[in-house]
Amino acid sequence: MCGINGFASIEPTPQERDGVRLMNARMTHRGPDDGGDVDLPFATLAMRRLSILDIERGRQPMASADGRFQLVYNGEIYDNDAERKRLIQRGATFRTTSDTEVLLQRLMRDGSAALPELKGMFAFALADTHDESLLLGRDPMGIKPLYWFQGPKGELIFSSELQSLLQHPSIPRRLDHASLEMLLHDRYVADPWTLIQGVQQLPPGHWLRWKAGKVELGSYFEFRIQPDEEWQRDGMDGAARMLRDMLDRVVRSQLEADVPVGVLLSGGVDSSTVTAMAARARAESGSSLQSFSIGFTDPAYDESSIAREVAEHLGTEHHEEIVEDGGFDLEFFDKILDHVGQPTGDTSIIPTWMVSQLAARHTKVVLSGDGGDELFGGYDHIQWAARVRRTSDMTSTAMRRLGRAVLERALPATPALLATPARRAVKGLNVSLLPPEDQLRRLRCLWTPTEIGDLCTHKGAGRLLRPDWRGEAPSLNGLEPEEQAMSMLATTFLPGAILTKVDRASMAASLEVRPPLLDQRIVQLASSLPLGLKIRKGERKAVLREAGRPFLPASIYAHKKQGFSIPLQRWFNADFWGLFDEVFGSGKPGAGLFKPAMLQKTVAEARSNSADSTRVSVGAAATRAWILASVGRWMQRYGVQSV
Repeated sequence: MCGINGFASIEPTPQERDGVRLMNARMTHRGPDDGGDVDLPFATLAMRRLSILDIERGRQPMASADGRFQLVYNGEIYDNDAERKRLIQRGATFRTTSDTEVLLQRLMRDGSAALPELKGMFAFALADTHDESLLLGRDPMGIKPLYWFQGPKGELIFSSELQSLLQHPSIPRRLDHASLEMLLHDRYVADPWTLIQGVQQLPPGHWLRWKAGKVELGSYFEFRIQPDEEWQRDGMDGAARMLRDMLDRVVRSQLEADVPVGVLLSGGVDSSTVTAMAARARAESGSSLQSFSIGFTDPAYDESSIAREVAEHLGTEHHEEIVEDGGFDLEFFDKILDHVGQPTGDTSIIPTWMVSQLAARHTKVVLSGDGGDELFGGYDHIQWAARVRRTSDMTSTAMRRLGRAVLERALPATPALLATPARRAVKGLNVSLLPPEDQLRRLRCLWTPTEIGDLCTHKGAGRLLRPDWRGEAPSLNGLEPEEQAMSMLATTFLPGAILTKVDRASMAASLEVRPPLLDQRIVQLASSLPLGLKIRKGERKAVLREAGRPFLPASIYAHKKQGFSIPLQRWFNADFWGLFDEVFGSGKPGAGLFKPAMLQKTVAEARSNSADSTRVSVGAAATRAWILASVGRWMQRYGVQSV
């Protein structure tokens, strides 16, 4: 695991090359063990290294034996040994046992054509000094990040993190208002966009080639659910057995490292199943497995007892930390903004940060359960979106409008206990009036486009919202509504919010996180399973539950799913509320970005701790305040201008 940076230009200047070294210095947390850079006639490459494989000889940038190619690379190739043997058969010779050299040798021979066959998580840059070109690539599911910017002279700047990229003097710091609307609507900014004008993230499953000031983009992977009805013949038992065996092989491959590998254990089905597979593999080798979990004093947010039970059942060496309800801390808030690189509404980054810090005190590498909800149908809003879709297909528009009007009139008098389901019913009927491809996104939105127009001051506010889904509509044809929702979440929310959060929070602690459920072998298997094996009589992730059932205590299957979240509204204090005057006051970069009356109303709703039941929940009100404070503070810290 590393962080990479670089610059390419037809005529690089010393200042531009020095900018790359400034970027690299800002990313020491991603690679505290080692660092390096190289100047080429047309480019400068740099990296920071967290040493995992071939600690002594796997240094980067890594050059080919003849000096033609130079590689900087962030991630892991999991079938390292098998790929090495195949390359040797093709005539390759190796100087190290690192996966970096395996990737270098493969790319030297096949270029971007190698990418569909690689099993791993990665972001890389390969420089070819013969034709003075640069090839960038990102893994199929977007586990590892890669940001880039092309300047007015055709120059290319890239980095693993936004905060690092912004250190380069060539990057303009202007707010992208369309991306701001995406943040307010979705709680995150989907690839390929960022909040900085002109700065993009290379989408998952894509490559970029730069040569002579021109950029070419290409795709080598598209996530697509294609149910194979042959699974119906094997039934649940056959599918669970196949998934169990495949996950066992994948976990074993991801346990390979020259340092200890642990596991993040939340107590949910996904992380518990991964932990069970890892514990079995470690037991066979006569070694123990370390597991890590975080808990809270508030039982409504705490799953530590379940995680502890799983750890005891599997015999792991368990590490646990209970977090007291704390108050807002500006220094911690700034750290999150710095490491994410731009504001995010996914406040589960806070517990993710905490468990990463805990794990990093004991190991350099952990496995996680990320990806299970998207691949196997774990989110309740997948079924909610399906109900809305079927309502719109089976009920007339007039009937839905009438039902919405009746419920809206009843909302003000609705008892608090029924406020959430009543509000969800109104939202569902509203959303059912939209085109099918927009329904899931609107169900999950924090601010509607109309509300964004009321809040923001920029020209066209509320009308700039970009599509978040990059797929083609035909890829959804023939799928059930639940499958369509899973497909969209796997290509938008998963890389844009979940994997971004995990990467930045873990790398802030110099910790590598490997998600076995997002290995291409598991992704392909999950994509081929019919819906009835994923959601069975209302039971979500049914086949994944069955795959882990022989190894796990029965209690985890009776436990209701909890999100990895915190009691956010209780963390807000005078320091947090005072931040609004500081970052949106006269003369500040955020001044005038939002209409004062709507800004004050948002703050008031969050402060009341009992939001108007006809509008938003208490949690949503708190998240709104968190996002607005994040935007203002981020603009202040990085000098981002709203123009």
